[in-house]
Amino acid sequence: MSPQPQIKPWYKHIWPWVLMAGPIFVVIASVAMFFVAKEHATDLVTDDYYKDGKHIDIQLHRDEEAVKRHMQVQVLISPDKDAAKVFVSGEFDPKQPLNLLLMHPTKKSEDQTVKLHPVSAEIQNGRMEYEATFKPLPPTNHWYLRVEDTSGVWRVEDKWIVSQGNAINLTPMNKLFENTNQKPKDSGQ
Repeated sequence: MSPQPQIKPWYKHIWPWVLMAGPIFVVIASVAMFFVAKEHATDLVTDDYYKDGKHIDIQLHRDEEAVKRHMQVQVLISPDKDAAKVFVSGEFDPKQPLNLLLMHPTKKSEDQTVKLHPVSAEIQNGRMEYEATFKPLPPTNHWYLRVEDTSGVWRVEDKWIVSQGNAINLTPMNKLFENTNQKPKDSGQ
């Protein structure tokens, strides 16, 4: 009788460990990615779609009112991105307080609402001049700017692409309110 070779337990062989290494690595990477995603989550999606949908008509009404009032706003952001001069023209009440909203494209925590302070008490050259100071804007490719009256009657807004300079012209979105009942031109067919 020949002596039987001694069989090693499974954990002393290399192949079970090689085969388990892949799934173990995937589990560790998944847990790490979960914490990275949780820490750097963006605010792109709203929690209450129904509530936001109900307010679309109200918001469009404000844009339509800005068109009717011929609102034009020019915003000049300081080079340090911590102050702005705002020139407002159109049919508005200069005594009504105005706000400047600086909205970050992905991080709601970076959004700022700033009260505009008039530089003078009356309209000069058809426009009113305001100024505002705010905490310095963090670097990003673009911001959304909005100027509105505090009573919620009108607003103008646009996208500010930072690389294109610090002067932004905000105009009402009048293309939304053009007459869509016009007959299309005959193409000759």
